[in-house]
Amino acid sequence: MSTRTPPIAPRSMLSRASGESIDWDALWEQTFATLSKELYPRLALFEALARFKSRSERRTPSSDEVVETRRAFLDSFAYLCDVQKGGATVTAAGLQKLPESNILWLAANEGVRNDIKIYAENILLKLKNLNPDCEQDAQGEIFHLAVERCSPRIIVYQDEMKRLARNCRMQLKRETQNDAVMSLRRKLRKLSEPPPSMMLTDVVDFCYRMRGLDIDEIKRRSKNALDDYDKLAHYIGRLGATRSSVLAVIKGMMRIPALQQISCIRTVEAPGIKEVALDQWALSPYEVFRGICQDPVSQNPLQNAAALHSLVELDLPSGSADVRVRLSQRRTITTRVHSELQIADRFSRRFLEFVGDDKYIGCSKPACYFCFNWLSNHKHKYVPPAAHLKIIPGCRGPDNGVNESGVAILQDMYSKMCTRLGQDILDFLLHSVQGHSHARYQYQSTDGSSHA
Repeated sequence: MSTRTPPIAPRSMLSRASGESIDWDALWEQTFATLSKELYPRLALFEALARFKSRSERRTPSSDEVVETRRAFLDSFAYLCDVQKGGATVTAAGLQKLPESNILWLAANEGVRNDIKIYAENILLKLKNLNPDCEQDAQGEIFHLAVERCSPRIIVYQDEMKRLARNCRMQLKRETQNDAVMSLRRKLRKLSEPPPSMMLTDVVDFCYRMRGLDIDEIKRRSKNALDDYDKLAHYIGRLGATRSSVLAVIKGMMRIPALQQISCIRTVEAPGIKEVALDQWALSPYEVFRGICQDPVSQNPLQNAAALHSLVELDLPSGSADVRVRLSQRRTITTRVHSELQIADRFSRRFLEFVGDDKYIGCSKPACYFCFNWLSNHKHKYVPPAAHLKIIPGCRGPDNGVNESGVAILQDMYSKMCTRLGQDILDFLLHSVQGHSHARYQYQSTDGSSHA
């Protein structure tokens, strides 16, 4: 992929006396201010056009069962630490190899709270004390602990599921009442009107047991994305995910020596938020498109003309995208460094070694568009994660405490991201000409882990 890499800074700033130190953080802030003028208008335009880059992508599984089990452990442990609905506690995990032991690293979008770290250490302690003779008892302890700690998220899911289960149960009344339909109606009634004796742990297990045939029966009745049947299947899957995650971490700990050798949990301090001011003139969809056409990889006049025609069609008052309106509402973008990029940065900057040289970062959710492309294009060749590919403009690369090498790496990564964005926007517009592209709506989580 061709990229444009402007100088890190004006020559006068770098031509200093050898004894004078350079403030690399300040230098990066100036560089970021320049790069953000190109990156964030492109992100904002792509988000206004498409919402999601494409359908969710599953990661490519490894043929090595040990690797797969270890990756499932990382995904599932991260999921158990993601205790709230929303983005604040989205958690990532990496496994560092040491000569005599291993370290489990955790990061969260807004930082791992101390109470979450204590909870995670409690889970790890219970896992390390697993005994095959009392595995069921330990599984029950970990499961009840996880449900109690994740109850804020689980209750949100349950409230949504109750409403949807009631609606779908009413719709099932209009079908021929055979045994399969009657069975599904009974289950949906239990979900929509749980008896007083049904505890939250019972709800989670009930939903876990519905995965497979019951969810397939529900999905089969869905007529379009995000109708009641589709949403119900999603929330049943969400509720069952806590049980499946507990099973995955227990399986990993029982079978994989490298997981049994975890000596401690360490956390990454999340970089702070950074506000990016947007120039309204630069946010014009046509100014953004003009910049894309100047990219070295966008030098096909016929394709550019066709894509421009598509953009005009979408931007007309009768168009379907409301592109101009959506962009005009942007004044600033609040940016964060997502958890998986924090883990990648910690391993990269400190030259930490992954267990088995498997550069996999587990996460409680599939990756967004920005993080997927960042990890996929990183020079250290991280394993491309599963991704929901939602276009979230409020992302940035890990940039706290950078040095000379860090500035150069960040500059190169932002250049790659801008080029990738330009090509994906062009591709979307060209497919729109053919009637195949439109704004996409889907879930940011599938089964609750990055191997969804």
